Amino acid sequence: MPSNTKSQIKRVFLGFALDSAQTDSITAIQAQLPSSVRLVPSANLHMTLAFLGAATPEQLTALIQKVNQLHKPQFSVTLNTLSHWAKPKILCLRGHAEDIKLLQLAQDTQHLAAELGLHCSEHHYNPHITLSRKAKAEVNGIDYQALTLAPTELHLFESCPSPNGVEYPTLHSWKLGAL
Repeated sequence: MPSNTKSQIKRVFLGFALDSAQTDSITAIQAQLPSSVRLVPSANLHMTLAFLGAATPEQLTALIQKVNQLHKPQFSVTLNTLSHWAKPKILCLRGHAEDIKLLQLAQDTQHLAAELGLHCSEHHYNPHITLSRKAKAEVNGIDYQALTLAPTELHLFESCPSPNGVEYPTLHSWKLGAL
């Protein structure tokens, strides 16, 4: 692959941004976590719908066109369980995808990823917000409230390394339909 093509490849994912009140709720949880973990910066807090991995400019163009045509309903999901996931070494606030509209959207985006030759998850969709990385164990005694998300937009984010860590600029956004 020519070097100029490689530099155009972007690491991307589809997800949902948090509003300021939701961000405040998450940062209040993060403030109680041990200092040994690396907190996700508040600007990076989001709920991922589908991690798509490395995408060429052609794949990105096709992805945007296909998501334009996708049914994107509004949904609601409650994140109410603080969990440690050993394999990626993260602490997250997670919930269960019970809303059929969210489950269908997650499934549809996995089909698009497969169709476009992008990364497909080998796991069942598990809605969550990553709070910290490099977490080696569960944490107890954290005071938090369940967080209900009802996003109005779906975003295509890029995962960009920067001198201050990873940043997630928005490449494209779509309005979600009425409930």
